[in-house]
Amino acid sequence: MVDFFKGKCHYIFGILLVVSIIPFFGYFFSVKKEPENKPELFDRSLSRINSMEKAVNYVDSVYSTFGFQAFDTAQYVYIASKFTKERFYHGLSRYSFAENWLAVACAKIFWSHMSAIVCPNDILKHPDGLCSQQTIVFMEILRRKQISVRSVGLGYKEGPGHFLSEIKYNHDWHIHDVTKEPHWHKVVNHHLSMEYYLSNKDSLFLAYEGKLSRPVFDKILEKVEYGNANELPARNMLLFHKATKFFTSALPFTFLSLFLFCVFKRKKQFR
Repeated sequence: MVDFFKGKCHYIFGILLVVSIIPFFGYFFSVKKEPENKPELFDRSLSRINSMEKAVNYVDSVYSTFGFQAFDTAQYVYIASKFTKERFYHGLSRYSFAENWLAVACAKIFWSHMSAIVCPNDILKHPDGLCSQQTIVFMEILRRKQISVRSVGLGYKEGPGHFLSEIKYNHDWHIHDVTKEPHWHKVVNHHLSMEYYLSNKDSLFLAYEGKLSRPVFDKILEKVEYGNANELPARNMLLFHKATKFFTSALPFTFLSLFLFCVFKRKKQFR
């Protein structure tokens, strides 16, 4: 058996090399997602901003047009929030087979959410995102500007639930929701802390009226979980995605090296 393997190893690793490369051809056959007709602020032209570096540069460029003498955190947050609302429409963004076939396989076998993207840079490769995914991008923009931000999870894992964030400026926390796109103009005291609105639910509901029904609104406010300041959520899933992406990218090079090694060794034997 060992002798057979030694004689055929170049064939075996050659086949494995081809198999490991096949998923990457999916990029040539991928179908672009088309948003449904929804009452959202989605701007298709912003799809060109497909990395965190480009996102921060874009928000910086818009902010610079205001000509502030000193850095205005609140104004920067509003601009970053508007960008995120316009950059995405609501929907689940998953890795494709070409992007991370191992995460896709694990999602099929173990848990469907294992292919749901949590890396902000990868989320920006897609036009859609859930509340958590869009919030991750929004938070990462602010983190890169050294602005204190934390996630706020509402409701229950089994549903209903929602995800937004709080940003610290003017010496207090202020909630911002980049996915439900609340009607803040209806609220006198807008963008205050979640703690404030938990004691003034009727005021907050004015912003969400037409976005959430009152029973759902009341239900998700039954449970509120705050993330650690300046820490992105889903850290374990992020590590899993980084590891699987590295593995799927490294695998072809590994098989190529083994294939060439076997071919070179075989040639030496026949000299």
